[in-house]
Amino acid sequence: MINYDQLLELLQTRRSIRRFEDRAVSREDLHRLLEAACWAPSNHNRQPWKFIVIEDRARIQELAERVRHGMESKLKSLPEVAAVHAAGLIQYGTFFAAAPVLIVAMHKRPISAAAPLWDGLRQPELVSGEPLSVAMAMQNILLAAHALGLGACVMTAPLLAANLTDELQVPPGCGITGLIAVGYPAGSAQTPRRKTLAHIAEFDPHPSQP
Repeated sequence: MINYDQLLELLQTRRSIRRFEDRAVSREDLHRLLEAACWAPSNHNRQPWKFIVIEDRARIQELAERVRHGMESKLKSLPEVAAVHAAGLIQYGTFFAAAPVLIVAMHKRPISAAAPLWDGLRQPELVSGEPLSVAMAMQNILLAAHALGLGACVMTAPLLAANLTDELQVPPGCGITGLIAVGYPAGSAQTPRRKTLAHIAEFDPHPSQP
């Protein structure tokens, strides 16, 4: 079993990679990424994830173009003060056009019989747990990719393109959680700044009364 320092080094050296070498990823390594995803925790061990792995470069580029058009259409509705950021958002949502592999991560939607439980909740999807479970599986993919010498990046901006579900033929009862671009990194990414523990956490000063 790895120790904490080894784990922390893996976490600290992982980067979100958005530029890739023109080099194929082996099917064996893709199987390893998906195997790592399968060992993520999930609510009641329901394992509510499904993945579509796209390796055809022309297909990936076609999807990126469809996302571009979808995002441009959606972003036209932004007020002028926010529209200046549209180009940057579109770039973040379509850089996967140059990725050798695109993994579409999906979650199973909660069963309709449980719908009364979500009435009145502001974020029912967080209570159901399915998207969060898949998010943890996606993190496993990112860490496994790093351990294998690959680079990866999770994207949710492409979900602004409303045509993705039909284009990807998402199975009934599933929703897209996010996309993951995968490939060999082209160059190194900068070390991002991180907030200190004092900025992100506090310990409850009110212990329960005996």
